[in-house]
Amino acid sequence: MKNYYLFGSLLMTAMITLSCTSARGTSAAIKLPLQNGWYQYDFERTFKGIEVEYDFYTTTGMKMIQEITWKYTGTVCRVDEGVLYDPVMGIELIIDDDGLISCAENFSIRGILEKNGRFFWSGLVEEHGTLNSVFVTGTLRHLPVSARGGREFDGIYHMTDMGTGRKQLVNIRDGFFTWNYIDGIEAEFTPWPTLVRPNGFFASSFEVTTVQKMGEFANVNYSTVSSTEGRIVPGEGISMVEMVRTSGIGHDQDSSRQIYSGTEVHAEEYPNEMIPSDIESLVKSGKAILRTEPRPDAVQYPSWYLKLPAKKGFIYAAGEKTFNDTAIAYALAEAAAAAEIAERLWVQVESTTMVITNDRGTRIEERIKAETAQQLNYRVIERVYNNETKTAFVLVEMAIDQ
Repeated sequence: MKNYYLFGSLLMTAMITLSCTSARGTSAAIKLPLQNGWYQYDFERTFKGIEVEYDFYTTTGMKMIQEITWKYTGTVCRVDEGVLYDPVMGIELIIDDDGLISCAENFSIRGILEKNGRFFWSGLVEEHGTLNSVFVTGTLRHLPVSARGGREFDGIYHMTDMGTGRKQLVNIRDGFFTWNYIDGIEAEFTPWPTLVRPNGFFASSFEVTTVQKMGEFANVNYSTVSSTEGRIVPGEGISMVEMVRTSGIGHDQDSSRQIYSGTEVHAEEYPNEMIPSDIESLVKSGKAILRTEPRPDAVQYPSWYLKLPAKKGFIYAAGEKTFNDTAIAYALAEAAAAAEIAERLWVQVESTTMVITNDRGTRIEERIKAETAQQLNYRVIERVYNNETKTAFVLVEMAIDQ
């Protein structure tokens, strides 16, 4: 319910804790093929700045890490005819009868939805002219009508965004909480629905965590958590509590320690003003805008990029980068593929690890993740440069223990 992307613009954030992986361990049975309807879509996504890291290394000779992780709870998405609309990323994910995930707007996106509701998908995204790897993991759970609040909770409310001070129009209908700004300035994203439970309770949270390490110069970890909880009284209004908490620690090039900490809590009651219109129009408008954008041409991609090889005892990953310098394009495409291998190995390790929420658990997670990255022993088996599109494609292979 907030423009939480403002917090994402901070480039000083902290390594995500193991408590943020709780959604990964949640079991939620899924029937394939997916039936049409609404789903609980709790997930976390990590953007790794591959190109920024590469440029820093080639300039200074030192290793840089730049990762931003977003975690969402209470998010609701819509599935129609095997297509899941992700309202946060603003993309459509195609999920076939076997649970394989792909995307018509971005051929680099691929993943898997398991029958227990757990999913993982990844891909490449260009932002502000630089290449990033994106890794998304979480759980999907179907929401039948019985899991949602009834029409007695319907209403429209005027609120103020705690983070930006902007005016919002909140619409509650058919068991969902949606909102939009009403100040004439369009949001940079489509606000996503939040579930209203049969007892009128609703809750959602958003956390952004970044780790940024620049050789010996600086090491800054910073995190912002925004959460909302509320209860609707039929015919009267909403009682709601919002909280924003920041925390972090860092060291600059002089090894001076810096600590960041703060909490802001806001409680308010809002009266019910009227009965709203259908909330599905919000999601449909987001899809309509998406489908008018140009889509990639499969002819310009190698066949092995569109469908990765499959061989017992091996894992495969592919990367791409559009750049006029062939050598740099190949290097960044390979870096993207290597990052994909590392993340897939980490997901396998993490899925078998007990979720621990204390500081000791966080240190264990960081150590396992570091060891996973150090054990990479892949080889490049295919690479090609498309002179027409100035894009390099790289395919890597790595043997794994069975």
